[in-house]
Amino acid sequence: MKKILIVLTALLCAVLLQTAAFANENAAAYLNEYYGISFTGDTVSAEEFNAALAALGADPVDAQTLTLADAVIGAVRLANLEELALAYAGNADRILKDEEVKVDKAYAPYVAIALDQDLVDDDDNFSGALSAQRAAKMLYRAAEISGKGRHYIGRIDDDEILSELQTTLSAATIFDDDTLSNAGIEILVQGATTGYSMKYAGYDARFLEENTLRYGHDNPTHVMQLVALMKAAGMDAYVQIEPKVSVYEYMLDWGEPSEPTPTYAVREIDGRYFAFAIEFDMALEFDTAADKEAFHDLVETYAKKYDNIVDENGVPTKPLLASSWWQPLYHSTTGMENPEFKKLVDNVIAYEGDSYSIHSFSLEENSAAVAEAVKSIDPNLTVTPRTITVNPAFYRYITGEDHQ
Repeated sequence: MKKILIVLTALLCAVLLQTAAFANENAAAYLNEYYGISFTGDTVSAEEFNAALAALGADPVDAQTLTLADAVIGAVRLANLEELALAYAGNADRILKDEEVKVDKAYAPYVAIALDQDLVDDDDNFSGALSAQRAAKMLYRAAEISGKGRHYIGRIDDDEILSELQTTLSAATIFDDDTLSNAGIEILVQGATTGYSMKYAGYDARFLEENTLRYGHDNPTHVMQLVALMKAAGMDAYVQIEPKVSVYEYMLDWGEPSEPTPTYAVREIDGRYFAFAIEFDMALEFDTAADKEAFHDLVETYAKKYDNIVDENGVPTKPLLASSWWQPLYHSTTGMENPEFKKLVDNVIAYEGDSYSIHSFSLEENSAAVAEAVKSIDPNLTVTPRTITVNPAFYRYITGEDHQ
């Protein structure tokens, strides 16, 4: 029994060390991807640290020879916590009385709040030099607190992730931008595309794209079951819900349009009918590329319809997640190792400086025609073709090769 406990303890320590390594590595990668911040040496100078603070929109620290305590002041300011640090004097007194935390009185308020908000650890050497690893972790955490990092509702492994998901999904309603919407309808009328999704930049997850997949769906129950499945399978990832409004022409031979709801409406425009429906992109940032690749097998097994597993009415003959689709859609803005994944283009249509954008997927060879048609409708619209990599079932659907 003792041997088993030792092995289990060793395995747990290895997992924790690996998780910590991913966290530190990803903090540095994040700062580099979004802010161009990188530290080349083992320690960080005052000049380097102040340049990083400037890139993040924060004031510099006044120090010739930078210590960790000096850097903490900059991180606390970046996190918008300086007033709290100075106002809560009792917290500083607690730090000064803590024999394990060695810090001068002037730094105590900042170190106290930094410890409370996980910017630093109580066994850090605050009078010593700032390591590159600590700088990246501390700056990222401060940026996240101030809204300049990832936007996410939680991680798969969080105890409350399903209730957080439910709250977020149930709050989503149809949103609109009148000017862009009018242009979008004209794009449909002219046949430049058969449908599009409108997105709002404020919902953007701001994840590390190399490790991120976006999974599209319209059913909250399906999304929640998929997250629960990932958790049961031992997968972990940051999770963000990016609502989008899917717009397409509604044909009257489908039946009389239903009464509008906060999540679905059919509108008559110049004698034609267009459906506006809330859908979701669930952004998932995995810790590793291997986890990102493994997601495909999970969907194929539990959330994908095939002709050989449904009856004549299309009802699955083997258990699948609620509202599973024939053509699930999940895509990456970077490449995938799996050769079955194929490239499409996300044609991003927007007005300069607008927070709203229209997204229409096309084959690579059709992207130029989409841009040309959009420009003929309104030359003030910008069309940015962005190459994405999509799962095989959706690619087969787009090309007309197969419905499944």
